Parts: sequence; structure tokens; C-alpha cells
Amino acid sequence: MKTKRFMVLVAGVAALSVYVIPDARADPLKRDVGPNSNPAYEKQCGSCHFPHQPGWLPERSWREIMGALGNHFGENISLASPARDDITGYLVANAADRQFSLRSVQVIASIKPGDTPKAVSQVPYVAGIHGGFLDPAYRPQPQLKTLANCSACHVRAAAGAFSAVQFTVTDEAFRTNEPSYANVLSPAERLALRKK
Repeated sequence: MKTKRFMVLVAGVAALSVYVIPDARADPLKRDVGPNSNPAYEKQCGSCHFPHQPGWLPERSWREIMGALGNHFGENISLASPARDDITGYLVANAADRQFSLRSVQVIASIKPGDTPKAVSQVPYVAGIHGGFLDPAYRPQPQLKTLANCSACHVRAAAGAFSAVQFTVTDEAFRTNEPSYANVLSPAERLALRKK
């Protein structure tokens, strides 16, 4: 009887492991968008603003942005064809609707089917989470003027990691009249905290 129970237990554990232990060959859903992997994109776009990872916008948005570089947020930043085509190809191939990350799935789920956001800050998922940061009563440290500068708050933005616990903005000034703890830290102390 004990042998039979043991065999049933072993069979149950084996059957359960098929569902619990993921196949090492399977490509599991990554949590975040990951880093940029195109040096031309990093150089061309990153010289003026934070180079948002392609997983933050759908393909149609990247095509529209790259097709209108003559009027990119009020500026003419036209690129020669080889560089423009290379960057467009990279953005399209890694767009949110083609990427396997939980963050990109959330981005796509928040966008209405007919909408084409022309900036990451226009994505409902991003705007919804960050909307209060621009409220004049909020007074976060650092003070934000736009949601486009991800690295101002997100410590690992360049690595494509936007975890809710890896940011530097504080809302102490919003919650109390006491001076912000962040204001008493030296830049070296802040940097040491970010590395933890």
C-alpha cells in the first residue's frame, strides 16, 4: 500500500512539474522592454532626448514618427536615407506590438485600436501612471517638466528596466510640509543609493 501511494505521489509530482516548471527552450514573457540595441538610434535620437525603447510604442506610431522627421515636435531633424531606414527598421522590428514583454503587452492593451500615439507620454498606460507628476500641487523631487525624460526618475531606464521600485522621484513635499529627505542628501549619497 505504501509503495502504491509513493508511486501515485511521484506520478503526481511529475505531472505537476510539466505545468509548473517552464520549458527551458520556451521564450518566456520578459517583464520589461529591455535596452536599446541599435547604436545608430542611440546616437541620432539620444543626442537630443532620452532614446525610448521601441517596446513603448506600436509599429504604426514608429512609422509615423520616422516618416515625419521634417517636423519632429516642431524641429526639422531629417536624416539621410540609409540611417533613417536602419533606425526605422530597428524601431518597427522591436515595436510594442511585436515584442514579447509584459510592459509592451500593457502598452498595447491601453491604446485604442484606431489610435496612433506620436509620443511615449501619449500612451494611456504611461500617462495614467505618471499623470499626477505634472500636477502643480505635487512638487516632486526632481521637479519634472515633461514625462519624456524617463531617466530623470527611473534609475535603470537606459537598461529598459522600469520597475515600480527603481525610481528616484519622491513625493514627500506633496504629502507634508516637512523638507524633503532627498534635499539633505549629497549627489554622491544619492548616487550610492541608486546603485543599491
